[in-house]
Amino acid sequence: MRRVLVSHVDSRLARRLIKALYHDPEVVLVLGLGTGPTPGYLKPYRDKCVYQRLDLARPRHVLNLFRSERFLRTRPNSVIHLPPLLDVRRVPGKLPVAVAETRCLIEECKQRPEIERFVHLSSGFVYRAEPGNANVVSEEQVLDFDAASEIRAFVDADLTCQAELKNPEFRVTILRPATIVTETGEVLQSPPLEVPEAPLGFDPMLSVVSERDVASALLLALHADCPGIYNIAGREVFPRSALARSLRGVARPTLPRLLSSAVSLARQTLDLLRGSESGCRRYGLALDTRRARESLGFEPQYRIELHGPDGRIETVAVR
Repeated sequence: MRRVLVSHVDSRLARRLIKALYHDPEVVLVLGLGTGPTPGYLKPYRDKCVYQRLDLARPRHVLNLFRSERFLRTRPNSVIHLPPLLDVRRVPGKLPVAVAETRCLIEECKQRPEIERFVHLSSGFVYRAEPGNANVVSEEQVLDFDAASEIRAFVDADLTCQAELKNPEFRVTILRPATIVTETGEVLQSPPLEVPEAPLGFDPMLSVVSERDVASALLLALHADCPGIYNIAGREVFPRSALARSLRGVARPTLPRLLSSAVSLARQTLDLLRGSESGCRRYGLALDTRRARESLGFEPQYRIELHGPDGRIETVAVR
């Protein structure tokens, strides 16, 4: 039976995961961590889920958690880490928040024999996107070590977990999802869509995946005895421009075309001067999910569709 510690249960993606864990008969208890007050959505799950507020980026806070009465009482034997990958803040040691949190958590976990599994939600954008729009990348693709700082944080957090892949006593699984689409048509953890426009002259093709399928993949990784690295994506691939058009109807502020083009050009120039221009904002990146299908049994149960002239985005169950 699984007693699971889940980080950042106050995040958008965690809502779907907590619901799935609550209804999983193999999971008997969930200890959720977050940085704010207890999320209201946890109320229906309180007979199985408890919440602890703390700053995971501070080693002392994490150490105190692992020594606390609540931790000793719940006795987690598995961890699902949902790091805030696009959080650009840095801790006092100059590390990005996502990297500092991952290091603190994994260091404490691997010292405790009772914690057998660690599932880390990384990102498909850790890969180096090569010139062209027909890139289908496997888990063996080279990582983007020259990326802009916010994407480099994805890479460094991923590498922290990779360092433990050969540890036989501490089984680590890394999931690298494509652009995540929520039920309400929002997207999560997609650097190419975090800027108003793609670089001038580029319209990269992007893999997408439903948040429900990501939650399912996390559960599969939790239960499967298959540590390693796995790409997670749906079957659909869309041009960035089509996804960006759909987001304009989800209350994202937009700039006039000429102004946004000027901002895009200025961003390109700044990235080139810094030597940190990210390929995923220029070139297509589709994920090969064969390994996840064969080892974890992952099959997307939802497809992503774009409808109407505004490209309204929807997730539809596969029949």
